Amino acid sequence: MHLLAHLRSAARRDDGATLVETLVALAILGIAGVAILAGLQLSVMTSDIHRKQTSDGAFVRDYAEAIEQYLATSANYVRCAGTNAYSPATVGYSVPTGHSAQQAAAVPLAGDGTTLTCPGGDQGIQRLQLAVRSGDSRAVETLTIVVRRSCGTGTSCD
Repeated sequence: MHLLAHLRSAARRDDGATLVETLVALAILGIAGVAILAGLQLSVMTSDIHRKQTSDGAFVRDYAEAIEQYLATSANYVRCAGTNAYSPATVGYSVPTGHSAQQAAAVPLAGDGTTLTCPGGDQGIQRLQLAVRSGDSRAVETLTIVVRRSCGTGTSCD
């Protein structure tokens, strides 16, 4: 009987939590909260980068189409084109706000797709690499296209 009374007395003394138990609980909750917030921040940043990549992909294709229209309508093929010979301003492409666009130096190609050297090797076909970059440089989308010199009707296209 004495043991039972002792257990009841001990149970009454344990009404609340000790300071150590409270601190441990708060530390566990704090660590869990930090982990959740870090995951949320990573999710937001990843979503932002993905959105920019998607937008830049569309913008670089628009840039390629502007070059295609520029070459088709005005026959402005540039032999051994250097960097930005087909710049956005030259081809009439309006770069969206907060982005930059550029064209790397052209690589002349032979009819079978092998590369040639400049200055004498340009046969009217070039490989261009286009790039559109977001303003914060988190996303860069590149596109490689092949352009050819436009030959008008009745020309020998030498």
